[in-house]
Amino acid sequence: MNKQGKANNPTPGRRIALETLVRVELDQAYANRVLHALFLREQPRAEVRAEATELVYGTLRRLTRYDYLLAQLLRQPLRKLPPQIRNILRMALFEIESGNCPAYAAVDQGVKLAKASGQAGLAKLVNGVLRTYARQGQKLSLPDFAREPKKHLIIAHSHPEWLIESWLERWSVDLVHRLVRSNNLPAPLSLRVNTLRTTRSDLISELMGLGFVVEESPLLPEAVRILRGSSLEQLPPLLEGRCLVQDEGAMLITKLLDPRPGDEVIDLCAAPGGKTTHMAQLMENRGCIWAVDQYEHKTRLIAETATRLGMNIIRIQTGDARMWTAPQPVDRLLLDAPCTGSGVIRRRPDLRCRRRPEDLAELFKLQQQLLAAAAKMVKPGGVLVYSTCSLQAEENERQVQAFLEEHPEFRPCQPPEEFKALLPGYPLYEYAEGGGITLFPSEYNDGFFMARLQRKA
Repeated sequence: MNKQGKANNPTPGRRIALETLVRVELDQAYANRVLHALFLREQPRAEVRAEATELVYGTLRRLTRYDYLLAQLLRQPLRKLPPQIRNILRMALFEIESGNCPAYAAVDQGVKLAKASGQAGLAKLVNGVLRTYARQGQKLSLPDFAREPKKHLIIAHSHPEWLIESWLERWSVDLVHRLVRSNNLPAPLSLRVNTLRTTRSDLISELMGLGFVVEESPLLPEAVRILRGSSLEQLPPLLEGRCLVQDEGAMLITKLLDPRPGDEVIDLCAAPGGKTTHMAQLMENRGCIWAVDQYEHKTRLIAETATRLGMNIIRIQTGDARMWTAPQPVDRLLLDAPCTGSGVIRRRPDLRCRRRPEDLAELFKLQQQLLAAAAKMVKPGGVLVYSTCSLQAEENERQVQAFLEEHPEFRPCQPPEEFKALLPGYPLYEYAEGGGITLFPSEYNDGFFMARLQRKA
């Protein structure tokens, strides 16, 4: 293709992003899976992958907001436009609003995308709408937070109405406002140092030598925060097992379990193995961990991660955790249960349009069944930690309360002293006696719930 041909085409990252957004909308596909498949198909350069990923997630995080603004710019309902055009407009609004590229470039690329996607007849509409937004976008109205706080949270910050209502029933409008703003920021990136193979200081030196800007986590001695840097793909410390990408909040869950060298431990719903391998690390690779997950492709991920990190105490089991039976009761058990994922929607923004209130009843039943199975596997005096990446009371506090009512042989127990020392460092959390700990999304971590329960001796 000549230079003129290239000049008339949209960038590869935008083209991949558009295909992803259309498939997410029409097929209810998961954005991360579509992107992965397209990357495998096209084998784009790292910068193209980064561009596509940013466009997809940035657009999905603000979908309701952009549809509300576009309704003020269009003469016809947005839903009557072809899905390609809808998503071209949304993506361009994200680019203009975020300042990631000049407005004229976003307009130009929007027009090129319209033509390349078989919608040349609507290229003039795309051009006109985007030019108007570039000139007058700041004059368009959004619901005012002071006058209409709930509507503002739903539309301006693109969160589903049922989710906002459930949060406002529990927390102040200012706290919920803080939550939704956090959910629209890029997710933090942290690494867990594999202390079986290196030290934090050595890993930091290695990363800085590779051009990354990093800092020690002031909260977790095995955590490193990535502030700036190139792609993590093909990063030697990751490929060679000296570290693992893991959120600090997820690390905190393992700290609450407090596995010790020589313990026998079970990790139910263990894939992809981040918490499993963190347990092995805290146990100094001494003892035994049973890692259970339902699907073979998921247990393969655990095996690959354990091998890469050099951990040999993990016994991987493929099967439904509700049916699987432990060889004998264990010292500690972690159940990181399937959930709505409302604590991690900034990483998975497609959940905003995917999840429904009715999902809660189905998930509650599944979590209840998993907890009942887990209870049988903990020895007297042993510890069970129940966790989710949800902020919903039905999946968290109410689930724990229901479990304790059904299982009087268990009681809430205090976190380890080391854990208590870590928790106040987090900017936003809620601790309820007997009800567990809610870690809200922040600049350091995703949102999680965790509860520590002990079987009476």
